[in-house]
Amino acid sequence: MAAAEPSPSLFVRPLGAVERNPTALKVILGGKFRELRVAAGLDPAHVDSKLGFSRSKTSRIELGRHGCKPADAAALLDLYGVDDDVQVAEFLRLLEQSRRPDWWRSYSDVLSDFFAPLVALEGAASTIRTYEPFYVPGLLQTPAYIGAVVRSGPGPLLAHDIQRRVELRQERQRQLEQGDGPRLWAVIDESVLMRTVGGPQVMRAQLEHLVAMMGRARVTLQIAPLDLTASVGVGTGLTYLRFAPGDLKDAVYIEHLTDSTFTQKPRIVEQYRDMLDRLGACALTPRESLEAIQKRLAGM
Repeated sequence: MAAAEPSPSLFVRPLGAVERNPTALKVILGGKFRELRVAAGLDPAHVDSKLGFSRSKTSRIELGRHGCKPADAAALLDLYGVDDDVQVAEFLRLLEQSRRPDWWRSYSDVLSDFFAPLVALEGAASTIRTYEPFYVPGLLQTPAYIGAVVRSGPGPLLAHDIQRRVELRQERQRQLEQGDGPRLWAVIDESVLMRTVGGPQVMRAQLEHLVAMMGRARVTLQIAPLDLTASVGVGTGLTYLRFAPGDLKDAVYIEHLTDSTFTQKPRIVEQYRDMLDRLGACALTPRESLEAIQKRLAGM
């Protein structure tokens, strides 16, 4: 007798790093709930009424903004006709993982609300693309450089708060060291090499760190000449998150003076992806960028 075919997964597999990210899992599970509801021909208000949910609860679950209890998930799956034991078990397993606390929440005392969406999802990305006009990208900064950048911000900070911010950035960097962590493709403005942040010793150590990081297979760094950034028209830092196909919609994080914009709207994301593509195509190659950094180091 032929072996029974395994039940197809409801999710794009493998989820990889996403399974370690509760926020990303909430969004993925919410999107899957919406997909199943639409396939069942139901609207959110009908589901709320049918299952005795409070108003708009179904919509909040689908947006990934509302924690979903296992009993509610089981009721939703049953309503949507998902009755395969293997699929239900997989769904509930991922749901349980999504209910764990995110690592970054322990840094809520120093994490701005507008910065949280980026920190919450960057570890689940397959690729992080970033452009920085003023500083070395945060994911490539040394602790001393991080401290200098933090101290240069508005308002005086206690030594404890500065250290907490340094530790938060270091925790973000550790995600790059995971075997299935994101690839990093960074473009920095040429002026970043000239801007001595934290003093000559701190800056030298930072540039040496960049040289070391450029030796990693999953890190790509390019220098954008000054005339290039003027012509492309990028006036602010931005980060683009690309996720594995089918898991999450790509996202872009755009920095402003006192806040930021984080969006997954396809039209806006596409515009900034195109901008990054043009920057990368016109910037110095990785080899040329390495030579530029080494030249700067020789002149210090």
